[in-house]
Amino acid sequence: MSHVYISHSTRDLDELLEIHEALRMAAIPDWYAPNDTEDRPKADQAIDDAFAMIVIVSASAVRSKTVRQDVERAKARNLRLIPYQIDKARMNGFFKHEVQPHLKLSSTLPDGVTQLVDEVQKAYKRKCPVLAVMNLKGGVGKTTVTSQVFGAWQGALGGRVLLVDLDPQYNLTQTFFDMEQADASAAADRSVISLFERSKLHARDATSPGESWLTLSTEPFSPVPRKELMHDLMGEGSPGGRLDLISGQFEISKYAFANDSGALLKVKSQFLRMVDHYRSEYDLIVFDTNPNATFLTRCALEAADRVLAPMHADVYSLRGVRLLNQVIEEQVEEGKRPALSVMFNAVGRSEQSSFEAEARNGTFDGKAGFPLSKALLKAALPRSGHLMVKAPKDGQPAWRQLVIHSGRGGGLKAIRESLKTVGMELKAMLED
Repeated sequence: MSHVYISHSTRDLDELLEIHEALRMAAIPDWYAPNDTEDRPKADQAIDDAFAMIVIVSASAVRSKTVRQDVERAKARNLRLIPYQIDKARMNGFFKHEVQPHLKLSSTLPDGVTQLVDEVQKAYKRKCPVLAVMNLKGGVGKTTVTSQVFGAWQGALGGRVLLVDLDPQYNLTQTFFDMEQADASAAADRSVISLFERSKLHARDATSPGESWLTLSTEPFSPVPRKELMHDLMGEGSPGGRLDLISGQFEISKYAFANDSGALLKVKSQFLRMVDHYRSEYDLIVFDTNPNATFLTRCALEAADRVLAPMHADVYSLRGVRLLNQVIEEQVEEGKRPALSVMFNAVGRSEQSSFEAEARNGTFDGKAGFPLSKALLKAALPRSGHLMVKAPKDGQPAWRQLVIHSGRGGGLKAIRESLKTVGMELKAMLED
């Protein structure tokens, strides 16, 4: 699990605990040594596992051998430093050179801790971006893209990838598991509904939120360990790596019928908090979404850092993308809106269609309502039977459903290269 490491002097425990509590409320994992006697190898390992380091800057910290060792380790690992000054410490040569250039935050500001948490949260989200695959038109290949592009991403580019099935039709789940397995997961609450409401995973005496469409549980809950909720798609015999799935279920349709806006707001807040928590376990999180503007759409948009809209080379898909952009602009507040990227899917392999060419030249920017030509990925996915969503065969492991791992021959090499090319372009975009 990745975390932010807090480097501190033992004389600054009150400030340390205040920062720790603020990070906990923001669902950001942190690690700190309780005192100066903590063994150095353990601290070094915690720094190596961190995505950033907070340095509590004080007169005591400037003189601390432990803080200096922390900062030296962070520098050697090219770890981002986020200093936070709590008193009028006089910097020595080391702090002036290594810490002061990064120092922007201070407890003298009225909202100093809030600004610190915001800065850490930016670094946390950058470490594990969240991407929503979405188009407000059905049949454009959202589930294919979610499974195959990001299965290829994990297989070819590495990293820890989590797929989340946010579509009540749960086709993504059925790509990897048969209906009986999918329904068994839903019955045990080992499914997406446990991101929204307190469930049987969180407490033995809890009522499954899927059992009632008339009530919403707004009782707070803590995240469960990854293995209790996620399904490991890279099982026995696989090439290895981590590609996990939070399975879907029909019962999340209940949120479209709920009329208690206050309860829905709390349910959405719980979902956002859970997504932020599980960022610490992964390098990328991907939502497969439904083709409607619903409560689930809003949840996905508010959690996502970027939206990827697959589209066919036709005017119907263009309308879906236009509506999607409109929803983003009108329903997500400025400053939290995810960037929108568009990718052509199921294109002819022999030559570019006139529609695609015109879209890339800006002809449809006006009809799209935004600069579509600039939002389009350079890469596109070809039309191919290999990329059609198929039910798993009896006894076949989930990872065999991925084209990147599905055998040889029949034009598979070209399809795999297309999937990897899309993955590499998206990865570069998310890291920019």
